[in-house]
Order: sequence, then structure tokens, then C-alpha cells
Amino acid sequence: MEKIKISADSICDLSDDIIKEHNFSIIPMYIHLGDEEERDHPGIDEKIYEYFRQTKKTPKTSAISIPDYTEFFKANLPENGSLIHFVISSEISSTYNNAIAAAKAFKNVYIIDSRSLSTGTAISMLRAAKYRAEGLPAAEIVQRINDEINKVQCSFIVNSLTYLHRGGRCSGTAKLFAAALHIKPQIILKDGKMQPGKKFIGNFAMCVKKYVEYVFATNPEPDLSYCFITHTKMTNPQIVEDIKKQVLVHYPFAKVIETTAGGTIVSHCGENTIGILYGLK
Repeated sequence: MEKIKISADSICDLSDDIIKEHNFSIIPMYIHLGDEEERDHPGIDEKIYEYFRQTKKTPKTSAISIPDYTEFFKANLPENGSLIHFVISSEISSTYNNAIAAAKAFKNVYIIDSRSLSTGTAISMLRAAKYRAEGLPAAEIVQRINDEINKVQCSFIVNSLTYLHRGGRCSGTAKLFAAALHIKPQIILKDGKMQPGKKFIGNFAMCVKKYVEYVFATNPEPDLSYCFITHTKMTNPQIVEDIKKQVLVHYPFAKVIETTAGGTIVSHCGENTIGILYGLK
């Protein structure tokens, strides 16, 4: 059987347990806290929040470089085997282009544009792991994943537009309007791009419940293998527990998995950002 390694950028936001279970390898993204450059890692969210509190500035994120990818692919490509690497959507980062350029130096390194981010990317990774377990060759796995790449529901609801505004992703007028009317907007990954979704009005806990109902109403045919609940730091942890119960009322997912968003999502969305993410049939 062909030796196949599956890897991804840290944007996939998977827990260490899932990474170990499927023998995934992860390469960290770059986070810039002013003049200080960090690689994405567990716990960096607290540094990001502290940096914001002190400076009122949000971090910058940058793509993984071609030399970084070259070194990573060399270390993770199995001998006489193949490596399948997943990257954040090419519509929102130059990471994909850098990965493609680095992969040209290798015979069996496949780059998949996830057209998603966070655990939306993880959904595709887990599908690839399933096909690998079934004994499919790497080329066929890549073909199947690319055919299914848009069959993912990836969205979040954010409590505040402060981080998105300071990061240049929404206007000051939109930020003030949302704050004045207690609007909690949904952010959707559609066609590989971050786009505004439905706007919910009220306190955050109530808006999150409305968001979950709306997501299931507009994406009603889930693949029941996995549902991820992925979030940044939550001031009210009960919201996460309530979502878990709400999700299972709607559909009998085999696994409902809570994960913490990594530095890239935190840098752009801030605290109290949460989403449900799952595959579609």
C-alpha cells in the first residue's frame, strides 16, 4: 500500500488529539505582534489579546514562505510515498501560491486549496484520511477531495467588529452601526472568500442560538460524520455547551468536536467568535 502523509497549515485549528489520531503534520502560520514575529502555536491567543489591550492594534498575519514549505515537505514526504498538503483558501492568502512553488521541487507532493479555513479545512483533511484508510492512492484521494471541496459549511458569528475593523476588513461606519444596534454578524466562507452573512440582533448568547438555527436551515443536508464547534476565547463557556446540545437536537452527528481557534482566526476576529462547521452531502 502506498505510504501517504496528510498535512496542513496551522489554520486548520485541529486539536493535538485529532492530529495524533490521524498522524497529521502541521506547519505554523506567522503572526506579527508589532515588530515581534511569532509562529502560530497553542496559547498564542493570550499574547494576541494582551497585545491588543496594550496597543489597541490587531496583529498581522503572513503567509508561510517557500523556503519554509520546502523544508517542511522534505521532512514529511514519506520515502517512496506521497504527501497531501492542505492550505487556507487561495482567495484570502498567498500561502497556496507559495506551497505550489515549493512543491515543484518534489515528485509526489500534492497541494490542495481547501477553499476554506479553520476546521472547514479540517473537514476535507478528515475525508482524505478516510480515503487513505480505505487504501486509495494519493492521486485518487486528491481528485475526490477536489471534487468535494465546496461541500463544507464554514461560518462564524462574531460578537464585535472591533478586530475586523482594525484589521481593515470592515468600515468604521459598519462597526459603529453594529455596536449601536447590538448586531452580531455572521461571516461565511463562500467561493473561497470571507463574506458577510446574516445579521443577528440581541445579546450574544441569544444571537448564537439564532445563528445555529439559521445555519441548519440554510445548509440542511449535512454529512453526519463530524460537526466542529470552533471558537476563540469565550467569556461565557456555557454558550459552547448550549450549542453542543442544540446541534444534536437537529442531527445525530457521529462526533461533535469542540476546538479552539488558532492565532490566525484570533488575530482577525477577536474574543467571542464561534462557529459550527460540517461537511455537506
